Amino acid sequence: MEGKNLSELLLRTLRLYHEPVAVYFLEDTYPEGLVRPRNRLSICQIVAHVREVGEGVLLTPEGLHCQTAAFVCGFPFREERVKKTLYKFLKPEAAEQLYAERPRLPGGKFRALAFRPLEQIEEAPEVVLLVVDALQAAHLLDFYLLGSGISELPLTHYPNAAVCGSMVKAYLSGKPVLSLPCPGAFSSGKMDRGEIFLAFPRAA
Repeated sequence: MEGKNLSELLLRTLRLYHEPVAVYFLEDTYPEGLVRPRNRLSICQIVAHVREVGEGVLLTPEGLHCQTAAFVCGFPFREERVKKTLYKFLKPEAAEQLYAERPRLPGGKFRALAFRPLEQIEEAPEVVLLVVDALQAAHLLDFYLLGSGISELPLTHYPNAAVCGSMVKAYLSGKPVLSLPCPGAFSSGKMDRGEIFLAFPRAA
């Protein structure tokens, strides 16, 4: 199914508030027709822009402001900044464990990320990101469970890195990831109405 048809189906049948966002992990060439942010932004901000404005964005390591997202995406990052952020939420031992166990793309494998409105895609993305309410999430995950023959899916919750962490975990695991928004997603990602977050990998 073409991206435009799939987007219309999701928006019409589930009454989504926001356009789904397709994510591509880029190793070599960059696609055309994408804007590069003038200022360094977080992935939360970029996803919010794409779903609300309908404009595709190319993100390189130099354009990424959030150090936690840089770590999760396998980009160069400042380790002390990531750990300092985690220490705000967790005791040092728990923060170190989370830092060590958090899903992460292979360091240096991808040169950039591309984010597009789902309706504009021509090739299947690595991940599709959806901002949904609980009922919309239940419908989508019920369809997935029925189609895949499994009985349940766990909830993922990070004290931070909800958007970027869910995106990467879905890609690495090949399974949908349902997560609650973190403080960054609330403030920078404009998820302040009680929405939750779904990431579907290509394999799903």
